[in-house]
Order: sequence, then structure tokens, then C-alpha cells
Amino acid sequence: MAVSKRTRFEVLRRDNHTCRYCRSTENPLTVDHVTPIALGGSDAPDNLVTACRDCNAGKSSTSPDATLVADVAEDAVRWANAMKRATAIRGRKRAAGTRYVNAVDATWENWTHNGGESIPRPGDWEPSTRKFYELGLPLAEMQDAVQIAMGRKDVAAQYTWRYACGIAWNMLSEIQQAAGDIVRAGAADGT
Repeated sequence: MAVSKRTRFEVLRRDNHTCRYCRSTENPLTVDHVTPIALGGSDAPDNLVTACRDCNAGKSSTSPDATLVADVAEDAVRWANAMKRATAIRGRKRAAGTRYVNAVDATWENWTHNGGESIPRPGDWEPSTRKFYELGLPLAEMQDAVQIAMGRKDVAAQYTWRYACGIAWNMLSEIQQAAGDIVRAGAADGT
């Protein structure tokens, strides 16, 4: 069975796009079986390594040394553990982003116009809100932006969300400016 493109990509990434035999990053790279198929090896990631074309051609169907096999096995375990941790972190971040979006939605829904009608939002309001979360705008700031926009009677209802986003971008710019000032002050005093 041939090694899939996805598996090849993951092996190359795991090995830092570096030949595991000669440490070259210059020669064209392939994915090599540590224990060759001809000697009973499999296409499992823990039996695959990045190899330059020259090393792969020179190795052919010979048995690998024990150190290399152990290194590949350890790398595969580290990679699997790192993938589990990265997936868990991503899940926690996604859940926090969903709570952020839901809180902004609840703030928005508290406002009505024309005797109780909901104020319209564009279809991309949720990805926009999630973007503000990802960029680090605190929830309280985003909720303040919504409340400020809702309080403006001179803004047409269909433009209220856009106006709230403009306020949020200004708030984010102020936070980024303050962060830049802190970094520059730290550079000046050596911290």
C-alpha cells in the first residue's frame, strides 16, 4: 500500500524537512521506510522518516540500525502526544470563543427598535465577533461597543452592527497602541 500524501506531509513536518540520516535540508526529500516493506515494515508513521534522495537510494532494503528505529519511535510518540495536546488546546479555545460569541449575541438581543423588533445584523456577524475574540478584544469591550452603537439614534438600524464593529476596531487599536507603548518602554529600560 502506498503512503498517503497526508502521511507524507505529516512525516516531513514531524522531521522538520530534514533528512534523518545525513541531516541535509538541501537535497530533494522523500519519505523512507525505516524497516523496508521488503523486510516486513509497514506504512505506519512510526516506521517512516524523512530521507534525502541520496540516502534513501543508498539504503535500499537494508535493515536500519537500532538507534534510528528507537529515535523514530520516540519521535512518533512525541508527535502523537503533541497532537493530542494541540487538539485539546484548540478545543478549549473554540469553546471560549463560542462563549464570547454567545455573550455578544445576548447583549445584542437586549436591544430592539420600532416597538420591539430585533435590530438586524449581517449574516457574517458571528465570524466577525469570533475575529475580535481571536484578536484579543476583551468581552467587556465588545459588549460596550454594542451598547454604544445601540444607543446611537442617528445610526440607521441596518448599519448598527457595522457601527459597533467600527467602535470595536477603534478599541482594539487603542489596546494595540498601549501594548506597543509598553513594549517600547520595556525596550528603553531593558526589560
